[in-house]
Amino acid sequence: MRRLSSEMIALFGSRLGVAAIGMVTSVVLARGLGPHDRGLLALALLLPSTLVTLTKLGITQANVYCSRREGAPLSHVAGNSLVLALTLGALTVLAVWGLREPLGETILRGLPAWALLLALWRLPLLLVDNYFWGILQAMGRFGLYNRRTLGGAGAVLAGVGTLWVLGTLSLGSALVVYAVSTTLVVASLLISVRRLLPFSLRVDRPLLIRQLAFGSKSYTQILTMHLLYRADVYLVAYFLDPARTAFYSLTLHFSEMLLEIPQAVGWVIYPKLASMEKAEVHRMTAQACRRTLLLTGLAGAALVVVGPFLIPLWYGQAFAPAAAPLPFAAIGAVAMAIFTILSRDFTSRNRQSVNIFSGVLALATNLGLDVFLIPRWGIVGAAFSTAVAYALAAAFLMVFFRVESGLPLWRTLVPSWDDVVAIGNAVFDPLHRRLGRVPVLQRLLSRWGSMATQRTGSATK
Repeated sequence: MRRLSSEMIALFGSRLGVAAIGMVTSVVLARGLGPHDRGLLALALLLPSTLVTLTKLGITQANVYCSRREGAPLSHVAGNSLVLALTLGALTVLAVWGLREPLGETILRGLPAWALLLALWRLPLLLVDNYFWGILQAMGRFGLYNRRTLGGAGAVLAGVGTLWVLGTLSLGSALVVYAVSTTLVVASLLISVRRLLPFSLRVDRPLLIRQLAFGSKSYTQILTMHLLYRADVYLVAYFLDPARTAFYSLTLHFSEMLLEIPQAVGWVIYPKLASMEKAEVHRMTAQACRRTLLLTGLAGAALVVVGPFLIPLWYGQAFAPAAAPLPFAAIGAVAMAIFTILSRDFTSRNRQSVNIFSGVLALATNLGLDVFLIPRWGIVGAAFSTAVAYALAAAFLMVFFRVESGLPLWRTLVPSWDDVVAIGNAVFDPLHRRLGRVPVLQRLLSRWGSMATQRTGSATK
């Protein structure tokens, strides 16, 4: 458990670093491009992300399952993943480019053809990145993932920051920075994994069939969740203008920082759950859900309080409308934290149908509310619709988890003092190892340790 906590903290720390770098990058882009071009950039960056979700076929989750549960050779898993990613990516690029005119008249309205081409360049690379993330999870190489993501975010910030200082930052130059950064990051990823695994472009067909069979179940779940996450952005772009699309994208950027907590926890525990017995899976899931809910709830409350002050301060008064949807976005993020952790339980046991049912119901609710509320309430309506949909998805998944695990809801949702101590130890132990020699910090860390020990001992008695 100590190692598991350390992996979670390290992964969350890297994701927090990426989010912080991304926040600075978004400030530079907002001030350098203005609301209109920032909205177009948001669409250009969102498109390949959506296309990856449409084409990745659940292979990322299948890579973890086939290697950890079935014992498939990781070198074969890696070779299949690379061939499949490049093939699907190339075919999808050709298909979308052929549909560029109808797309440009609807959900990608105002996005130039050259910008679409730069966005599509990243698609096969992002597929490779996504598939190999599953391989890193199966290997337990979270450190490699942490360094790679931090390096990629730093490269983007360095690129757009330099362009801004030189006065040459534009929609086109920003997209070139993202394309070059993605290319370099994925190339370094392949080189690093190749040093660990002797994979090639040779396809293991029986294994590929098993990957696709498991992935097909995860694919529906992932597609549903991506649409649940992102359909409102496309509908905001359809019903409103690029400026308000930029405002809403900024709101989501803040709320997605909250989701880094459950994502980090879910990524670390999923490979562990896939190799456990059913009773242990439920126990670990409930524990992770309580602790994740505590952290996400506190972070969400802080976001609601400080967000309206930070947005105009960092991005400029022109982006102040992005603060209006923050309360609903924070509520939705807290609900999605529950869903994210519980869904790992069902996926690890090849029970994705439960996640799919909950997600489809929430997606239908979200779309219906979006169509009704966005024209009337604008981006606040979009955030309210999302919060309702996320809460509905979490509620249904909790019902299924309660029935299958036999655990009372409070064991899944209400943090105990032991959970607080565990979180504190996970945070303070690394600090004590690295900063314990500083006198003031040494006293603070020692006080925490003695307090945690006393409270834990009292609870045991």
